Amino acid sequence: MIQLNDTDINEAATAIRRGMEVYVHREHGRMLVADDPERNVRADPEIFEAVMQDVSTDPDAYIHIERLPAADAIKIMAAFTDRVRNQELWQALTYALKRPNPFQNFKAELSRFPKNYERWRQFRQERYTSYVRDCLRADSE
Repeated sequence: MIQLNDTDINEAATAIRRGMEVYVHREHGRMLVADDPERNVRADPEIFEAVMQDVSTDPDAYIHIERLPAADAIKIMAAFTDRVRNQELWQALTYALKRPNPFQNFKAELSRFPKNYERWRQFRQERYTSYVRDCLRADSE
């Protein structure tokens, strides 16, 4: 497995969570992160182009850590909901996941419970970090 330190793995997890493109060099672990301007109007197209050009020169040298599919992200929210002890919040989150726009609804419900919102952020980061580790491990097998 490519040896990235915890800080790099955390950075990759955050980038993936935010919808960015993450590439890790198989040999030395150098990480390239860029936000796609087609998905994010605030992204810098020059940085994105530079990263994509670097990767395209030797695509086999890099692991592309894919964005987490929406269904898997919803599973993470459901797993967090299953851990909630506050009955009112549990009901609100369960309902939010069943309605249209589950990501917005989930966040809106959590914002009413600041202490649990921080727990959610930590839980979500741990899950995305595990996802990045799994991607790196799968590539080395």
